[in-house]
Amino acid sequence: MPELPEVELVKRSLERTVEEKGIGAISFSDYIYKGHEIGRRTIIKENLESFKKKVDGAYIKKIGRRGKYLYFIMEKDGGVFHLISHLGMSGAFFVADSIEQIKDLNYRRHWQVSIPLSDGQSLVYSDIRRFGEMSTVDRMIDFPPFKRMALEYTHPDSLAEFIEKIKDPGRSNKAIKALIMDSTVIPGVGNIYASEALFMSGISPVRKAGNISVERLTKLHQAIVEVFELSLSRGGSTISDYRGISGERGSMQDRFKVYQKKVCPSCEAPLKTKTIAGRNTFYCTNCQR
Repeated sequence: MPELPEVELVKRSLERTVEEKGIGAISFSDYIYKGHEIGRRTIIKENLESFKKKVDGAYIKKIGRRGKYLYFIMEKDGGVFHLISHLGMSGAFFVADSIEQIKDLNYRRHWQVSIPLSDGQSLVYSDIRRFGEMSTVDRMIDFPPFKRMALEYTHPDSLAEFIEKIKDPGRSNKAIKALIMDSTVIPGVGNIYASEALFMSGISPVRKAGNISVERLTKLHQAIVEVFELSLSRGGSTISDYRGISGERGSMQDRFKVYQKKVCPSCEAPLKTKTIAGRNTFYCTNCQR
């Protein structure tokens, strides 16, 4: 699943290519139509005709990111609304002259939403596993995940809120790795960057939150910031599914210290794996306490 750096990179690319463009008549894949026919609401999380009626003919004013979500600020008939999208496990946006120009065959075959733009190109959303989402809201504050989400890591008050939420007595018995993957504590940290940041800060992913000092939590927050910024500089992580809007792959996976590794890069001991919050975790029992 793309994590915050990958979504941020998609946002930055889309800012350069589709902001201030008009939208024509949207097309949906057969997968979406079939899913909606049986009540699954595949990708589009509202009635298809209502979605089309709202988005067709709109103008893209601005694109932003909140946690792992992209949002498009749209204008139509003098009013403003928001299209919000989550990439799920394998979603990707492409900007191309046509679907046939998407280089990766799997993504070309599994296009789901095609949005024609006023410059003749199309913004195409592809999703191999179809766990991604799109929906519209009049106000972003009305979108439930945004109501609960903590401050972005770039916000000056992020560290203070991060420590306050982890030190909440109701969370004291939870494993620290599970907490940092919770967007109400800090947004955008998934399985990969949680493992990497915990190793960088020397904290065991199984340690109970209540047993970690403020000093060590400060170091952990700094490690999350560092791993996010490093990933942004490396074009994100492409392990299997992440692609940029032109089909480019990231190289952050070449800089992983523990994720999917077998030996600790510091002490050369075998790394341990454990399932935490439903995800496989990699860590060193010597270097992480």
